Amino acid sequence: MRRTGDCPWGRSPSSALGDDVLLAASLAGYLLCSDLIEPTRSEQLFAEAIACTERSGDQLIGSFLHNNASVHALRAGDIPAARAHLEQADKALQATRSASHHVSVNLGWVLRQESDPDGAQARFEEGLRISRRNGERSGIAYASLGLACVAADLGDPQRAAELHGVAQTFLQRTGEQWQDPEARYRDDSLHQVRTSFGEEQAARAYAKGMTLSLDQALDLALGRGHSA
Repeated sequence: MRRTGDCPWGRSPSSALGDDVLLAASLAGYLLCSDLIEPTRSEQLFAEAIACTERSGDQLIGSFLHNNASVHALRAGDIPAARAHLEQADKALQATRSASHHVSVNLGWVLRQESDPDGAQARFEEGLRISRRNGERSGIAYASLGLACVAADLGDPQRAAELHGVAQTFLQRTGEQWQDPEARYRDDSLHQVRTSFGEEQAARAYAKGMTLSLDQALDLALGRGHSA
């Protein structure tokens, strides 16, 4: 993944522009919609963009690119590649003394796929705290979803269903829809909850989670007790 490949326009754009910072930023923007334009080119373009950041030393764009490359890897089920990208993203954030709920939450998904629920929970909680501090409702939604999935994995369907309700409420407030691979993880986890808990009880707990205040939701998500 971290090689400089040929550019889709027939030659390396970095040599044509002579500006690795500009090229990395341009490719980062382009890659946000590459699934709709050139999905088969994504890996090559990520490699080119990441190589630009390595040459220029742009840690912030590098962390952004590594994180987004990890999402592509997660969607493809390539967990080792996702982990490798996220470790680089995390390293870049530490170097700039920055924090990103995206990286924390995505590391949580990797750890969950690696059957490490404790590690996954710690990363999801970290993502939740960052999101709360920055007022990012989307981050709260995705971190809560991760914690819901871990709770279901650990055999706590009541807490899992409530957290799924919390996650849905916060995502609705953003006007967004669940994205892959999280949409897939969510569907599988909700099926797991309904199977072990029963449709009616799961629905009640889910509805309860949707009514929690922010403080109550955070108490639940961070293991400070169920809502009253």
